[in-house]
Amino acid sequence: MNDNLIIQDYLLYTEEDHKTWQTLSNRQALLHDGIVSKAYLEGFRKLQLDPNRIVKIDEMSTHMQKICGWSLLSVDGLIPTRDFFYMLTNHQYPITVPIRKPYELDFSEQPDIFHDIYGHLPLLTNIDFVKFLQTYSAIALKFVDDERAVELLGRLYWFTYEMGIIAEDGIHKPYGGAIITSSGEMINVKSDAIPKHAFDVEHIFCTPYDNLKLQKEYFVINSFADLFKSLDGIEAKLKHHLLPADKLKK
Repeated sequence: MNDNLIIQDYLLYTEEDHKTWQTLSNRQALLHDGIVSKAYLEGFRKLQLDPNRIVKIDEMSTHMQKICGWSLLSVDGLIPTRDFFYMLTNHQYPITVPIRKPYELDFSEQPDIFHDIYGHLPLLTNIDFVKFLQTYSAIALKFVDDERAVELLGRLYWFTYEMGIIAEDGIHKPYGGAIITSSGEMINVKSDAIPKHAFDVEHIFCTPYDNLKLQKEYFVINSFADLFKSLDGIEAKLKHHLLPADKLKK
């Protein structure tokens, strides 16, 4: 796993990089109560981010350890699935060091530091969500050598931590990082033409997604406590989906 870790050489960031961070941060400042989930907003305020300069990962890691017990690890991009889940079970979250280019302001195909910090760290301060994330990761580690199982569990991660919506005050509010850090998804999720399904693990296992396009559907939870409860019996459901096609029909 150490091969995936790098040092954040802060001096390598250019003024253009900091300007990109500032532009994206200013967009996020438009988020307010009534638009995104309360849990995200509460966590975001705890981060105390500087909107003008890219985060120093070591400093943010120290801050995260104090407020919620998580530490951050610097990586250069996507990491192996096993390493990722192992990190999560140990209260460690990988942060991509590079930042997107100016022409990728609206959408970046690759992970970057803005998405990881703004999209994912706020919810790590929420106890109920962390219970879900760590239990999910422990389960995922059991199946990490099964490509099909990883694909199905990846759908669960995608439709929660990346594209999750929660019902609050009679309103559908995003908590997923890929929605919150994408101006396009923030508009897309408001459309009445885009289905918002009641959260159901079986339904999610049967729902593929395209991470390079705006979503065609979302799943809505009622609370993070309910999200955690959705993991009850999930191993049995997963094993059922892994059965050969002829046995699934029986």
